[in-house]
Amino acid sequence: MKDECFIRGKVPMTKEEVRTISLGKLQLEKAHRLLDVGAGTGSISIEASLLYKDLEVTAIEEKEKAVDLIQQNKDKFKTDNLRIIQGKAPISLEEEYDAIFIGGSGGNLEDILVWSFNHLIPGGRLVLNFILQENAFAAFEWFEQHEISYEAVQVQIGKLTGLGKGHYYKPINPVTIIEAKKEVK
Repeated sequence: MKDECFIRGKVPMTKEEVRTISLGKLQLEKAHRLLDVGAGTGSISIEASLLYKDLEVTAIEEKEKAVDLIQQNKDKFKTDNLRIIQGKAPISLEEEYDAIFIGGSGGNLEDILVWSFNHLIPGGRLVLNFILQENAFAAFEWFEQHEISYEAVQVQIGKLTGLGKGHYYKPINPVTIIEAKKEVK
């Protein structure tokens, strides 16, 4: 989906190209439940809800303005398979999830990682996005301490933009994308 499709405000949003890669890494084709933590405008939740009509999607977001935007986008796209929870992760949840996306941790990364692995089904996938390298490095360290294998890529996107009589690629913040899988025992 194009970024312009979403109702936006001054709330962070996972941009189109990064969203496409992150959704691919979540491998939602056979998934039943997706949890989107730090959902921002809800772009991951909305696009996943539209692509996979049978997928139950839960978006958790702490900030009221962001929750309002997610609700507006939910209404706009009529995504009835999306549930929105206002709160700061980790929160009490009964469900287990096939996939969890972490777009924001609110300074609570270690607790969110433990909580996420407790809510993932065996074989479930965890995908995290970071623009701050310190947060990505903290995640790497956590995975290594807990002997959980992971893969990471850094994505750097530039959009072709006119400048005078020429063009250049206007950069978007580089994003580190980490993917991990809960082992089947």
